[in-house]
Amino acid sequence: MRNVLRIIALSLIVVAVVACGKDEPWGYGDFRFDMVTFSGYDDGGHALFALLQRDDSRTDLRTTARCSLEAEPGQRMMLNYVPAGSSTGGYSDIAARGYTLAFTDSLRFTSRPDSIVMDSVRLRSVWRTGNYLNLTTELKYTEGKRRLAIVMDKDTWHSDTVHAYLSHDMLGEQAFFWRKCYISVYVGAVWKLQSCKVVRLHLNDVVYPSTRYYDFAK
Repeated sequence: MRNVLRIIALSLIVVAVVACGKDEPWGYGDFRFDMVTFSGYDDGGHALFALLQRDDSRTDLRTTARCSLEAEPGQRMMLNYVPAGSSTGGYSDIAARGYTLAFTDSLRFTSRPDSIVMDSVRLRSVWRTGNYLNLTTELKYTEGKRRLAIVMDKDTWHSDTVHAYLSHDMLGEQAFFWRKCYISVYVGAVWKLQSCKVVRLHLNDVVYPSTRYYDFAK
C-alpha cells in the first residue's frame, strides 16, 4: 500500500497534499511497530533501517529480504517486525511483517498561526526521536486529497519555546470513517538551535480535546 503525496503552493504557507493509505494488517505474536528510516540495501539485497529509540540511541536493523515498498533512502516509515535476536556486522537481524510509508515533509512557516486550518485528528501517540517529531494518528477518510503539514510560528523561532502546529485541512471534502496515518517530520533546524528549549506542538485532538498541545523539552 502506498501513500499519495503531492506538494502544492499556498499564499502563506506551502503544505503537502496527502492521501493516507490503508491500515496495515494486525496479528498476534512477539512483534513490534517502530518508526524507522529506510537506509537502502546491503550487497545481499537485504533491506536496512535505522531506528532511533526514545532515548535517541540508534539501532541498525536488517531484514531477510527486500522491502515490499518502493522507497528511497531517507524515507520514514512504520515498520512491523519481529526481532530475530541475532546481530551480524553491526546490524540487528529482524523478520519484517509489514511496511507503511509515513507522511514526511520539511518544516513550514507562518507569521499568522491564527489562520492555520486545524481539522480534527484522533491522536494515538506523539513522540520525538532525534530530529524527528513522530505521530500515530487517525484522520477521517475522504475521497479527495487533504493538506497536512507541521507549521512553525516563525515569530517564536528564536524563543526558548518554539510553537508548532499540526495543520490539517480536509478541503471541505465529505468525511467518512477514521483511518490510520503515520507522520514523521524533520525538525532538526529548530531543535538544534541553542535558544530552543522546548518545541510545543499544537493540535486539534478529539480523543483528548482538553489537551491542546504537547511539549518536547531538551
